[in-house]
Amino acid sequence: MRFSEVKGLENLKAKFVKSIDEERLPHAQLFLGAEGSGKTALAYAVVQYLYCTEKIENDSCGECSSCRKISTFTHPDVHYSFPTVTGSSSKKPISDDYIEQWREINDTSNYFNTEDWVRLIAKDENKSPNITREETKNIIKKLSLKPYEGEAKAMIIWMPEFLAGESNALLKLIEEPPQKTFFILIAENSDALLATITSRTQLIKIPKYTETETSSYLQEKYGLDSSKAEQVAYMSEGNFLKATNLVENVEDNYASIFREWMLACYTNDVKKAADLCDDLQKLGRVQLQLFLTNGLKILREGFLFMNIDNYQIRAEQDQIDFIKKFSKTLNASHVEKSYEKINEAIYHIKRNANAKITLFNLSLSLRYNFIRNNK
Repeated sequence: MRFSEVKGLENLKAKFVKSIDEERLPHAQLFLGAEGSGKTALAYAVVQYLYCTEKIENDSCGECSSCRKISTFTHPDVHYSFPTVTGSSSKKPISDDYIEQWREINDTSNYFNTEDWVRLIAKDENKSPNITREETKNIIKKLSLKPYEGEAKAMIIWMPEFLAGESNALLKLIEEPPQKTFFILIAENSDALLATITSRTQLIKIPKYTETETSSYLQEKYGLDSSKAEQVAYMSEGNFLKATNLVENVEDNYASIFREWMLACYTNDVKKAADLCDDLQKLGRVQLQLFLTNGLKILREGFLFMNIDNYQIRAEQDQIDFIKKFSKTLNASHVEKSYEKINEAIYHIKRNANAKITLFNLSLSLRYNFIRNNK
């Protein structure tokens, strides 16, 4: 992976280019970032730039033999270690046993988590992943050999939290590795790492993506319009994995359900509103948050359309007519109160409140706002 293919993280990319160019890359680094951040992609880009034989300005070339091998996870001097699961046989698995699956999942995305990984390699998804003692022995063995190509060897350990007690076997190797040997540990939870590991690595904190970066990524990857991308970006909280899951599993009928719900509240049809709440709570916590966030967007666009001459509504085509009609029921006070109540509902649903009760209480509040607005 080239630096240009890593979303955002410009300051970190520039820092790594400079340290590699000046031959000052630390021999052991801990890339620490939340799920769905760019930590894994950045690690791959760092290693590819390190090995590239035809570097261009601030990036690897992507074309030389080293770049091609690293991008396909076939370079003989770049090794990967990751959690595995024990099968029915007595043999303890090591990462080499799953290298084909590792290539497969990385070919799809660099933002997967341990659940995605276990789902791919295990028949029983409830099995606990682990980095075994046999794996640590294999790491030591690999790094004791001379490089096959060039001068350097690299070991990328994904999710070292699963080393647990076995990490002690690697302490001396990480602290005093053979010449031109580089470790990159890619982790999410520093509390699960032994202090003896963190003390021997240079910590690189990988920030979450911003809403703007997430929205741009979704528009580029899925061709979403800006309004839909912004909704998902808000919901995903800087997590590219969550963002892609939201897009790929989202229901497309949210706008029509919202129209029915608002009509029930507006006409004081409490039974209809209650029935809709029954249906909505079946969406699940994450999808329900997205539905309510979509409602906030509709409220905002309706209010702007009502108050700004020649305002161009930012919404999908099938929502525009509804927003124009809906705007006639709104005023500043109604929008403010409804915004407050919907955001309050999103807050409670995020924290596992009963969705059905939360939605029905929200329906009563919105109904009351409409009644007051119509007086």
